[in-house]
Amino acid sequence: MRLMVMIVVGLALGCTVPPEQRARDVCTAYCDCIETGTSKVTACIDMCIPQIPTVSDDCLTCVYTNSQSCTTLLNDCTNLCDNQNTPLLGGMR
Repeated sequence: MRLMVMIVVGLALGCTVPPEQRARDVCTAYCDCIETGTSKVTACIDMCIPQIPTVSDDCLTCVYTNSQSCTTLLNDCTNLCDNQNTPLLGGMR
């Protein structure tokens, strides 16, 4: 729900999402899908963020569009978001 609020506010203000926030948003969406429990999700996010320092616009748009459906997020966004040097997101499936 927090992610959806950030999306709406960001779109309403027409601002650009900073690189650190882009990585956090993508990692939060993925970790919310693959982990259960607050501490595991937090640990997953903390591990994920350094692994994807650059998030493309296509990846971010896909995550924002599909963050409410884990199946769609994992199936449709993983290839867009997977950093070519780091197979982390693909490995999280």
